[in-house]
Amino acid sequence: ANLDIDADGAITIDSGTGLSLDAGAASNFSTSSGALTIDGNGGVNIIGNAAEIDITTTGGVDINSGAFTLDGSSVSIDGTDSTNLTMTANAASTKTMIIAASNSNGSNVSNIDIDADGQILIDAGNSLSLDAGAASNITTSSGALTIDGAGGINIEGNAAEIDITTTGGVDINS
Repeated sequence: ANLDIDADGAITIDSGTGLSLDAGAASNFSTSSGALTIDGNGGVNIIGNAAEIDITTTGGVDINSGAFTLDGSSVSIDGTDSTNLTMTANAASTKTMIIAASNSNGSNVSNIDIDADGQILIDAGNSLSLDAGAASNITTSSGALTIDGAGGINIEGNAAEIDITTTGGVDINS
């Protein structure tokens, strides 16, 4: 049997204990104007089971929380305009933003790949350290590579050769 409830005014349902709305087919709960508020004193659980949970809007999506955890078998965050990932702390101790990739499979590794069709700018208010566990390179496909140290430049070969190779001249000024 069907149940159809229509009203020209508000419909208020109050329950002193739980309220359960169950349906045997696809369903909707919508407003023709104004916001739809879901407020759970102990939290809000959205369960998609093995299906997609789809949040679609032509407006913004604003998520505010204390601690925020996002876990997925794979995660893709894409923007079509200027985009940022920012940590803004106001604490009496040093805070660190960590971007890490790891693969617990001992036969494989995880890589981090950063690409841009424009500049990649890295600015540090203090020191900058780039460390690698294998042979590495810094290469330009066009233009000069400039290394400028306000307090000098240290090149250490340890117990190995320091090799400077060019088809042009080598200019050392002091």
